[in-house]
Amino acid sequence: MKIALLGMGTIGTGVYEIAQSLPDVEVKWVLEKRFQAEYITDDMNVILSDPEIELVVETMGGLHPAYEFASQALASGRHFVTANKLLVSAYGVELTKLAREKGVAFLYGAACGGGIAYLANLTIARGIDRITALGGILNGTTNYILDAMQTKGSDYAAVLAEAQSLGYAERDPSSDVDGLDTQRKLILASAVGFDRWFKPEDIPTRGIASVLPLDVTWAKTHGLVIRLCARAERSADGKVSACVEPTLVDRHAPEAAILSNVNYAWYEGEKYGLMSYIGQGAGKDPTAANVLRDVRSVSAGHRYMTSETCVPGVPDNASAVERYYLRVPAGTAIPEDWVQLPIHSGEWDVYETNPVPVAEMHARMAEIKSAFFAGIRRA
Repeated sequence: MKIALLGMGTIGTGVYEIAQSLPDVEVKWVLEKRFQAEYITDDMNVILSDPEIELVVETMGGLHPAYEFASQALASGRHFVTANKLLVSAYGVELTKLAREKGVAFLYGAACGGGIAYLANLTIARGIDRITALGGILNGTTNYILDAMQTKGSDYAAVLAEAQSLGYAERDPSSDVDGLDTQRKLILASAVGFDRWFKPEDIPTRGIASVLPLDVTWAKTHGLVIRLCARAERSADGKVSACVEPTLVDRHAPEAAILSNVNYAWYEGEKYGLMSYIGQGAGKDPTAANVLRDVRSVSAGHRYMTSETCVPGVPDNASAVERYYLRVPAGTAIPEDWVQLPIHSGEWDVYETNPVPVAEMHARMAEIKSAFFAGIRRA
């Protein structure tokens, strides 16, 4: 199969290099402005006018012009494979519809889990079983930060700087530490597992930027470990709730054993039970290998990651409740039915709450940026 590659950054370079060793994949064109070679062009029309190109791989990232290029490739009858979670979470509905209309493939396994074949296996599981829950630790940057704070005693700012120096965190880390990267991956997983395309603004999301050593100490004292977790669950009546938030898990829980920048993705089915996947959620070679796994899947006849019944939807978070650890500035008014008495710690009030509606917790704390809260999931 002759393919075109859009973007020659870290992941694109990995795709190109690995493809050289594959007898059934040839990268004929690379769309790139920074380099020059006989196989490189800066004109998408060169690719679209080449009848030998059967499939286009996009690794350039961002929304634009990635969306325009994806639309053009699919409209021209080419299969399309991408590792771009931002693109798929924003335009997955439109691009899947276009791909089905043209009878071509639209795959994005590397957009959630990097090198982990999570979405590919979830696609298979969904066809056999009824998925009841899914989620995991889907961002290596935040896990690296939280793990270092809890094992080394480092503070947030120091660990973030270290993560940036190692290349785990971007110069602007907000997408990772604010939970947006995890949110986008949860959108993709929910579409595959639950046949629902959610919008980012409908998923309650809180990151880790406000975590303090005080929170780490409280967690350790209570035998808990802090992780940033995505979770979506289907109730007996078919409604799906979804959120991204810091979570306190028992020190013996699987999430507690996920160290450094490793990812942990899981799903649960009525027949399968719990299935989990651990590995590199990002990085040049792992992600590039997963991209090429999708390319070969196209050759094997795989076309789509979502079913024909997948439609836009809104998560039903009204009935989802959680016990929380909550730290807010001293004197902050908290609903009486949330807690008994606070533990005063200088400038902070610390609570372990009663069961609280997830949506309400996120809504009330949205304007209190210095506050930190985490769902409590004891064994």
